[in-house]
Amino acid sequence: IFWAELRAGLLHLLERTKEGNYLKRVSTSISIGKKGFGKKVEGDRKTPVGVYQITSFLNDEQLDDYYGVGAYPINYPNTWDRLSGRTGHGIWLHGLPKGIETRPLLDSKGCVIVDNVTLQKFADFIETGETLFVLSESLDWLESGTIQPSADILEATESWRAYWQNNNISEYLSSYHLDFTDSKRNLKQWETYKTRVNGLKTYIRISLSKMSVIAYPGEENLVAMRFYQDYESSNFNWSGWKHLLWRRDDAGAWRILYEGNG
Repeated sequence: IFWAELRAGLLHLLERTKEGNYLKRVSTSISIGKKGFGKKVEGDRKTPVGVYQITSFLNDEQLDDYYGVGAYPINYPNTWDRLSGRTGHGIWLHGLPKGIETRPLLDSKGCVIVDNVTLQKFADFIETGETLFVLSESLDWLESGTIQPSADILEATESWRAYWQNNNISEYLSSYHLDFTDSKRNLKQWETYKTRVNGLKTYIRISLSKMSVIAYPGEENLVAMRFYQDYESSNFNWSGWKHLLWRRDDAGAWRILYEGNG
């Protein structure tokens, strides 16, 4: 996972250990938007804050020299950006013009810029379509074993999975936030859809793996979750990546605000 500390102007490549802790494998200086961070609209020259995926790679031959030896576009605006009304596009992690080794902290149109040597080293750790790229104001380290405030999100996730697998439709639907959307349906429409679909099944089996859970930077009580889902039922099978946004409601319970594939 790549984690940018935007205020400090640092990008960290983090590696998860077998014990579930993270280590800084590489840390490097970056340049960000000329107007800082917290992007909201097209052309504001700010770098976004959020949880993103690196979507693709553009090589040296495909780019102007301005972008250095390569560029990795990220999926800004993501789901939360769109739900929040944020606009803009073309946010990349890219290199420096050849022959230039450093630039000031506030010097891009919104992209994150590193030196070319470091960008080339990153290539071994990037899997386009999967690698996470987190942009936040800061990165604070806790002692190993410290319980995160949102640790109960895993219990909520397992309850949701079990309700779904057991075809307990009322409890399953109770896992969703009143403001839920899947970008096409609101909660009432989702309830109608899932009640009809699940009513046709005699069994459901669901397993989740490769899970990432990140408290969303710059937001309170919002968690971005991504995992690989294997779904098997009496009339339909599917395997693939799923993305959830969880919001803690006024009663303190985690509810799914968004659900989508990819």
